[in-house]
Amino acid sequence: MKKHDYAPDSQKLAGNEQIAQEVGKNPNGVGYIGLAYTKARGIKVVPIDGASPSKESVLAKSYPYARPTFFYTNGEATGVVKEFIDFTVGPEGQKIVEQVGFVPLK
Repeated sequence: MKKHDYAPDSQKLAGNEQIAQEVGKNPNGVGYIGLAYTKARGIKVVPIDGASPSKESVLAKSYPYARPTFFYTNGEATGVVKEFIDFTVGPEGQKIVEQVGFVPLK
């Protein structure tokens, strides 16, 4: 958005699910959501510069509007926090990531 703010009358919603619900029921609604939410009822995906969002286009970096997800910890992760992180980035966690519609780690 080149450092421009949203229109004053735009809705600022808490997260992907709320945005998908609101846009899905508003014929004039426009929003951006995570890839996993693009299958929500009433949502139509609009390509950017001819590229549509998909696992493949995100991994190939051909879709211009994608971002990674990060975990932040206060210091080195230990205990159950480390176990959780290890699980999510491991094979079982990445399988779940893909099943719910997000892009797994390479």
